Amino acid sequence: MTQFNFRFQKILDLKENEKGFAQIQMADAIKQQEAGYLRNEAIYKKIIDAEHLVKAKQEDGVNISELRMLVNYIQQLQEQLLASNRELELLQSNVARTQNQLQRKAQEEKTWDNLKQQKHSQFVEQAKTTEQNFFDELASTRFYRTSQAAIAERG
Repeated sequence: MTQFNFRFQKILDLKENEKGFAQIQMADAIKQQEAGYLRNEAIYKKIIDAEHLVKAKQEDGVNISELRMLVNYIQQLQEQLLASNRELELLQSNVARTQNQLQRKAQEEKTWDNLKQQKHSQFVEQAKTTEQNFFDELASTRFYRTSQAAIAERG
């Protein structure tokens, strides 16, 4: 029996590679998003700590210049938090984009793989038919020879 040879195997291999690359890109996008969340959380924690410090200093009594410095520091942190939130939105859209790309590449690969499976099934069926025809021919030839031998013995 001959070996199955899918003539579009190189395309299927390419689609598998593209899907693998898309998986790597999505993993990187998710890692970047997680890092963004951690940065955002750290900034938020600094703001809360600074606000608690301001409250404690106000209760203990502090001079105005130190209080102003703390308020400026909190404002800077809030600006950093806004920038971090904008960055997070970009990172989230990047994750969504890479997820869509991965889904598209996986679908393309599945389409080519399904085609390969169909062609393989057709190949197997054709091989079975060819084999059955061969055995039918063999049986017919044997029957003919046997019948001819029987006729020759009688005659």
